[in-house]
Amino acid sequence: MYIDLLNNYCEKIFAIIYDTCYEYYKGLTKNPKWLLMRKIARFKIGRIFITNLTKTSTKTYLTSINLEKSCLVDVDVDEVVKNLQSDGLHLGINLPPHIVKEIVQFAKSTACYGNRRPELGFYYDQKQAAQRKSAQQFTIADYFNTEIHCYAIKKLQNDPKLLAIAAKYLNTYPAHQGNRMWWSFPVNSSYTEQIKAAQCFHYDLDDYKFIKFFFYLTDVDNQSGPHVCMRGSHKRKKSAYIWLRKRETDKDIINYYGQESLIEIYGKAGFGFAEDPLCFHKGIPPTHKDRLILQIEFATTDYQMQHDIRPTSQLKLVIGH
Repeated sequence: MYIDLLNNYCEKIFAIIYDTCYEYYKGLTKNPKWLLMRKIARFKIGRIFITNLTKTSTKTYLTSINLEKSCLVDVDVDEVVKNLQSDGLHLGINLPPHIVKEIVQFAKSTACYGNRRPELGFYYDQKQAAQRKSAQQFTIADYFNTEIHCYAIKKLQNDPKLLAIAAKYLNTYPAHQGNRMWWSFPVNSSYTEQIKAAQCFHYDLDDYKFIKFFFYLTDVDNQSGPHVCMRGSHKRKKSAYIWLRKRETDKDIINYYGQESLIEIYGKAGFGFAEDPLCFHKGIPPTHKDRLILQIEFATTDYQMQHDIRPTSQLKLVIGH
């Protein structure tokens, strides 16, 4: 028992150290401006100061948007923004069935990449064979270059209502940071694997202010890894969450914010929601069913760090198709 506790503790410490080192390496080699933002954006006063500096009038921009061309019905832009400001979360930005069908067809006919590694490509129906051949367990599998190869995703990232929500919430012209679409698989994963799969409570620091839209592309229940958000946690955090930014346990997060703030999000394929990712959030590891989800992100600045674009020369298949 004590050995298991010690192993778990050491694994958590190693994961924290690895995260910190990798953040500095990625920032210093790819975009120091992004790294500086991540240090300043931890603090509310820093976020307020910078966003006030970058705040611009969006009246002309919003007037130019034709909301009637949106594919998203029954979505009130002002209501979404109001709920994001108060709760950091708005549920019910749903995709029409034909958009869901087109994206799912794309997912099943295009290679995804195990554990987000470009050399571990496979088609969804080949997952078991790809795991055996690569001697790898796939906790997740991402798609790359989605806006280039999937017209429905490209159209969705330019949807008038998503752009209007982002502009009003960000108080500036929204910069498209990138998309992400991935499978989550029911596996017996380690703590480190869960961290890499965003399956432990955390908050993001992708900009001084940013917003993400999520869309379930498969039915999501309590067996297929629902997204979980701690409502209202974008507004306040205790000092340990800010200075250390370590992965907190569910018990610690729930005790601090209260059980009533914990929102587990279920829905049929096409169900969508908007979130301020400064809220504590995570994906629960699936237990029986695979989950496919799409994320579209907007921010005040595009640091070229969140996109899913990869050179085709880097993408390798484990098994031919």
